[in-house]
Amino acid sequence: MPILSVAARWIRWFLFAAVFSFVLYLTEWSLRPVWVHMIVGAGIWFLLETAYNWIAIKALSNSELPLFPSFRENRDGDEWPADKKAIELKDWLRQQSYKQICALKAELFEDTYLRSSVYESQDGLTRIQVLFLPKRKGDSAACFSINSIGENEERLITDNHFLPFGGYYPEAWSQCRRPLIGSLPRLLSLHHRRLLKSQLVPIPFEDGALADLNDQQRVLERLNLDTGFLVAPAEQEFEGRISYEGRYRLWKEMWMLAYLGKPVS
Repeated sequence: MPILSVAARWIRWFLFAAVFSFVLYLTEWSLRPVWVHMIVGAGIWFLLETAYNWIAIKALSNSELPLFPSFRENRDGDEWPADKKAIELKDWLRQQSYKQICALKAELFEDTYLRSSVYESQDGLTRIQVLFLPKRKGDSAACFSINSIGENEERLITDNHFLPFGGYYPEAWSQCRRPLIGSLPRLLSLHHRRLLKSQLVPIPFEDGALADLNDQQRVLERLNLDTGFLVAPAEQEFEGRISYEGRYRLWKEMWMLAYLGKPVS
């Protein structure tokens, strides 16, 4: 349950502050009230985690990890992990009359792939992307992205991605990210409610899933170059790929996702 991860972070923060305060009390290094020690301990934890996050962001900025990976068809037949939850999810999609239209993969590192399966509703108005993010020890974590499109490049997206993005989306896109919703049925229900409240009139998808997904990646990359989230390609060798403004937005979103379970925007 994603909410347990958020709760665990708050508990860890509190425990660090409590242990810090208790150590000061035992050693008598400070005779100030306990609540003062707690606040100082919490502040120290904030600085430590902020330093760690900034180091991670700088490493990402200077790494070769693709920020907007390009997908290709997956013909290896390994798009779904062989576990009980994955089988139940596939059965649920089949029961809801969603048809798999393609299996995709994007290389992150050598022999490390981002795998995806795309499903489409019978009327062609809704697409569900099931994305498997690689984890340690060969495991994977499933995320979902639900898309509907309208005229004039309008797009309504509901997802539960928990990795920070921090960048900008096109004005014609209505993006809603709910990382605390781990259930695809609940996320799909939210998408339908958003669709009813919006002014978007859904139309069937014309492009194939592979072309549509890679086009989304190109649009996002171009927009974030234009808005200054990303550094111009000619300067990336010296400054990294993410600008200082972009790093600040990414750091802020890391905190928002970790402790509030919601993105910046």
